[in-house]
Amino acid sequence: MTVYRKAGKYAAPLMNRIRHPGARFRGRSFKYNLEIAKHVNDLIKELLGPRKRSKLVVTGRDDYKVTVDVLDVLDVLKKNNPLCRVLHEGAENIRSWAGDGAVSYVILSTNLIMGAGRLFDIGLRHPHIISGYEKALEKALEALEEKSFQLNLMDGMNLKRFVKPLLGGYFSEGEAEHLSNLISGAVKLIYENAGKFEARDVQLVKIPGGSVMDSSLLVGTVLYDNFITDMDMPHELEDVKVALIKQPIMVNKIWPVSKIAGFKAELAVRDPQLVRRLKRSEEEILEEKVGPLLESGARILLSESKDIDDYVLGFLARKGIAVVRRITKDESRWVSLSTGAKPIPDISMLTPRDLGRVRRFKQIKQGIRFYGGVSHVIVEADPRRAKSCCIILRGGSKVYLDEVEHFVKRVLRTVEAGLKSGRFVPGAGRIESILHLELGEYARSLGGKASLAVEEFSRALYRMAYTLISNMGRDPSGEIADVIAEYRRSGLRAGDVLDVLDVKKQVLVSAFETAKLVVRTKEMLYKHKIKVKIGGKSIRG
Repeated sequence: MTVYRKAGKYAAPLMNRIRHPGARFRGRSFKYNLEIAKHVNDLIKELLGPRKRSKLVVTGRDDYKVTVDVLDVLDVLKKNNPLCRVLHEGAENIRSWAGDGAVSYVILSTNLIMGAGRLFDIGLRHPHIISGYEKALEKALEALEEKSFQLNLMDGMNLKRFVKPLLGGYFSEGEAEHLSNLISGAVKLIYENAGKFEARDVQLVKIPGGSVMDSSLLVGTVLYDNFITDMDMPHELEDVKVALIKQPIMVNKIWPVSKIAGFKAELAVRDPQLVRRLKRSEEEILEEKVGPLLESGARILLSESKDIDDYVLGFLARKGIAVVRRITKDESRWVSLSTGAKPIPDISMLTPRDLGRVRRFKQIKQGIRFYGGVSHVIVEADPRRAKSCCIILRGGSKVYLDEVEHFVKRVLRTVEAGLKSGRFVPGAGRIESILHLELGEYARSLGGKASLAVEEFSRALYRMAYTLISNMGRDPSGEIADVIAEYRRSGLRAGDVLDVLDVKKQVLVSAFETAKLVVRTKEMLYKHKIKVKIGGKSIRG
């Protein structure tokens, strides 16, 4: 496990040797980027595959993070050189669009850049390299389409078979089995009720304590770090209706108190009958204000705003209505999807058709405690109608829970991409080995200078497959040879690990675009002149 510092003089092992270029590098920018690509490849290759190694990133004097996320590592490095910033943006775009493939993109991009460096050394110019890479990309995309196959993840046990290998390397067998059951259950629940699945419809809540085996699936929403506003309100309800509002609920004060230019004026009432009349007027005003809520029959009020008048809260408590304020927009969306409630801008617009159905509503104060020791509220919905659910993650520490959350999020995004695409290719380095074979044969039939670039593209895919299989603890050379021999003998076998076709395509296209950008860069300009040390030689801008 390697330690990196986020800022300061010792930003990273790489940055001790390479700093920002000067005002102008006369033709040496590719050499600078080549050195960066070599070091980034060495740092990131351990993060490829299910059996990845963790990195300890020191983000401050007393703050640190143990992570397997490539974006966290690149976030440290991007502050000191532009290539890492380009790689970080490309990896971030792939993750936001496809859900997976960020590490593969970085590994393939750096391999292509290093391959271009070898081609420059033997005399090729950048037009020949880019042309060869472009031809190799077109051939690889065609081969991917031919080798892909259709698979319905929601049919039988296909979903669990697809999810479990994505978790098996970082977790034990029992933990991977348990988490795959939770993820499969959440995906099937949402897909059956909504007809589609989006990763953002699954809420992830981290609760320190216990182990991963204590994690559970809740059909509903957890209002994280929240509580019922008034102690006199009911703290547990079953089979009730819920209302969602966005705007504050405020009323004018019954007892007038004014402060004008430093003077204070108060109305003193000494007649008991007048006091009773004022109390009745107060009740009438409050009933008029929250009348739509009382007429609708809702027993739970959830508000995104924190401004609900104390008079209103006390009145609702007497009516037996539970109120929870300050819920986030995401929590409001999850409650709406799980219960069927419609978010209403103002309480005066509330109708019975806007309410949702809650199976169980409960505030938890003891037993399970959050970081600050505050309570949280559980809103459990009907499994037959819920279009959102919550996975409650348990673990021994906050750092470990962050990593569990990262893995679960990545798997959910990958499942979403797989359901949208519907087409898959063999994983675990098998498809990269076959593409290496196909591009090698294509390069030999092509001829010319472009064939050398196609051969380097093929070698980049081979190194990617080699790294992936090596990280899994197997013999990479022997396994790649076995895959190629089996393919020549009886065709390509799917295997136990599958990759989404659209993700693989996006990785190839993005890696090619990044390599093309770096190869075409001749000079690097920087605002300040700074001495750069590469290979033991000092270079000034």
